[in-house]
Amino acid sequence: MILTVTMNPSIDTAYPLDGALKIDDVNRVTPTKTAGGKGLNVTRVLGQLGDDVVATGLLGGKMGMFLADRMDEDGVTHDFAQIAGESRVCIAVLHEGNQTEFLEAGPEVSADELAGFTEKFRGLAARADVVTMSGSLPRGVDAGYYAELVGIATEAGAKVLLDTSGASLDAALAADVKPYLVKPNLSELGALLGKTFEPGDLASVKAAIEEDGRFDGVAWVVVSMGAAGSAAFHDGQVFRAVPPRIECVNATGSGDSTIAGFAHGIAAGAESAEVLRLGNTCGTLNAMDPKTGHLPMERWDEVYAAVTVTEE
Repeated sequence: MILTVTMNPSIDTAYPLDGALKIDDVNRVTPTKTAGGKGLNVTRVLGQLGDDVVATGLLGGKMGMFLADRMDEDGVTHDFAQIAGESRVCIAVLHEGNQTEFLEAGPEVSADELAGFTEKFRGLAARADVVTMSGSLPRGVDAGYYAELVGIATEAGAKVLLDTSGASLDAALAADVKPYLVKPNLSELGALLGKTFEPGDLASVKAAIEEDGRFDGVAWVVVSMGAAGSAAFHDGQVFRAVPPRIECVNATGSGDSTIAGFAHGIAAGAESAEVLRLGNTCGTLNAMDPKTGHLPMERWDEVYAAVTVTEE
């Protein structure tokens, strides 16, 4: 089983406009509302890939009930902990090829609520082969909490794929028990290491990762490099993965879809190059679909065959 963690989910609401956004005036829209959050994007893609997947995290109030209903409608198996605060709403206004977003911070989580989730997570992780943890932590939760969850899941025998940044990533890398995989992009890696990297400069990225002891013990370090593809460092090997050029429809959720592909491959015991090919295929397909966290599976063979993975 693959377990996905979304600590700060949201009701993602899209407001598409036929024309320009009118400031200080009325804009009439027909909204779409989905159960959002990086971990839930991972969950939906894993469902498309046929994996046994369970989503967990925190839900609160009537907004949380709405999110649970949406997950049921999507066929997502879920087991979330309940909190008192209302789950957040995030709004995206789509206008003239632009996307203007309004993102709520989300509820504040009490110590007792967090302790309750930790115990729920402990039970779920004991059943999992792979655990993915994605996105930011809600208010009231210390930046080191992902590191705590990584320790629990690893002790239970699961491999943890952590997709976060900033203080949460820093704390996880400083912990005694490391994630199995981390996936920073170039800017996130640069912020973490206090360096600047040029896209495609594998040598500089490799040297920086090897010099920084925080990555010791992390089996997979995958660095997204935009149009230059991604670099992956695993068991002393260095890989470059380059997806095909496509007409991008909606890039939102492509990183989450990539994590889903990695989780799918790792859970299946795939070889290193195959793990990378699966991740890049999923990320590319998501960008070709207007729905977030969704793959046009009819184009799988075409995209899968066009992804190149080379060992450097």
